[in-house]
Order: sequence, then C-alpha cells, then structure tokens
Amino acid sequence: MFQSIPIDQIDRRADARALNEASVASLCDSIGSVGLINPIRVREKNGRWEVTAGSHRLAACERLGLVEIECIVVSDDDLHAELSMIDENLCRNELSPAERAVQTARRKVIYEELHPETKHGVNQHTSSRQLGDSSESDRFTTETAAATCKSERAVQRDAERGTKVIAEVIDMITGTRLDTGTYLDKLKRLKPNEQVVAARRDLAQERARERDRASIVARKPALSDDDVADRQYDALMVLWNKSGELARRKFFGEILSLMSLTTGERASA
Repeated sequence: MFQSIPIDQIDRRADARALNEASVASLCDSIGSVGLINPIRVREKNGRWEVTAGSHRLAACERLGLVEIECIVVSDDDLHAELSMIDENLCRNELSPAERAVQTARRKVIYEELHPETKHGVNQHTSSRQLGDSSESDRFTTETAAATCKSERAVQRDAERGTKVIAEVIDMITGTRLDTGTYLDKLKRLKPNEQVVAARRDLAQERARERDRASIVARKPALSDDDVADRQYDALMVLWNKSGELARRKFFGEILSLMSLTTGERASA
C-alpha cells in the first residue's frame, strides 16, 4: 500500500548502516530535480514508522526540507524487515568487501531461518512442510543472486568470508587498507585467535607505512617557481608535439591575439 507519511514520524533502524554522504548528496540532486521516483519501504512499529529500505532516500528528503515522503507500507515481521534492509545494502556499489561479507553472511542466517529446508545437509524431500505445500524454496545462493543482481559465485564467496572471519576482526579492518577480498580470504583460513593476531600485526604495519609516507612527503622540498615553470613548459611541449597542424595554427593565432592585446594595453597606459 502506498501512503504519504510525515518525515518526522519515521525512524531508522538501530542496526542501519551509517549514511554514505556522497550517496545522500547525489540523491539530493536527483530528488530535487525530478522528485522521489522510488518510494521508501516502511512498517508500523510502536505507534511510529520504521524504514526497512530507503534510509538514504529518507535522509535526502530530510535535507531538502520535505515534510512528507511517499512510502510503501508493509507488514513485515522482524526477520523480513531486516532482510529488506540487507538486500538494499547489497544492491549498493559502495560497500567494502568486509561490509559485503558481513551483510551476506547475516542474510544467509536469516534466509535459512525462514527456509530451514534449504540448509546444507537437510533432506529437502523429507523435511517437514505445511500440509498441502508442495513448493520448494531456492537455495540461498540462487535466491540471493537474483535479489542482489550478483553471481552465485560472488554470493557464496562473500557468505564464506563473513562466516569464517570473526566479527572482531571484521570491525578492525573495515575501511582500512586491509579491507580487501584478498586479505579476507587470507584471514578465513586462520583460526579465530590467529585472525586477531594477524589483523593487529598487519594494521600496525600499515600504520607504520602510512607514517613513513607522510614523513617522506613532509621532508620533500617545495618546488621553486623556476622548477614549476620548467615542468609546465615540458607539459606544453608534449601537447604541442602531439597536436596536428590545424590545432597548432589555431593555438598560435590565439597566442598572437593575446600578445597584441597585451601590447595595446601597455601602449594605452
């Protein structure tokens, strides 16, 4: 059901991802120009409304000063509400490898709780179902790939990383130079205590490298005006040598015009 709801009556989930400011700014431009194309998804909770999908769109509308926002009102339970939020996160491109791993692993837990017959090792032909229900749910990777527009291999890889790398280590490396798929694959092969030791050691090494880089930049002498001019001249000559005859003539004509104008200004002074 579609419904316009006052923005001040809508709350974000406590476990919602932090807002990505670049995404909110982009949405502000889009919504300010053409309006809100895709309504946010909300459910009623404790006499108010809770966003299950569309936190960034809500933030953009707030910053634009809008009073109401178009919503799709659903009656999701807690698991389905969290699933909607995760699916929206996984469809976004700015998630880091560590963030994507956590979201995918959590989605797997929810999906298997909602569809226990899809768990690995369960005999789907003999698992209990409601009387008269002959449907069979897709396995987790198939359903998640369809919901997030990713390949099944990518879904399987992310779920494995999020399951095998412990939460403490994920928190440590998220947003750092170690937040890469390659590093997560390295960690997942280690025991939990070994993961902590490795992450702390490697983060310390990264911080040391960063200090060294900053020190080198600080010690690097500033270029003199002559050095700057020489570099600019070299760049101009590279462009000149790459240019065709017509471009050179037009450029040379512009230079002559500027020189004539400068000469005229000096004469009048």
